[in-house]
Amino acid sequence: MTDLYTIDVLGFWIGIFLTFCVLSFLYKDNPFYKFAEHLFVGVSIGYLVSEQYYSVVRPKVVLELSDGHWLA
Repeated sequence: MTDLYTIDVLGFWIGIFLTFCVLSFLYKDNPFYKFAEHLFVGVSIGYLVSEQYYSVVRPKVVLELSDGHWLA
């Protein structure tokens, strides 16, 4: 049997907590659900911004300007 690393166990517990936070909406709208909702939206937008930067802005703007191509 392999031992679980501490970070894996922590990740499992965070996932369980966030699942219960989302499912708590079935009871009523509460602060735990609002926390999980805002966390999901924030992480999603952060991922989208970083993905757009590294796949669009950096290759087409930053690297082109650093190579000396100042005019299109």
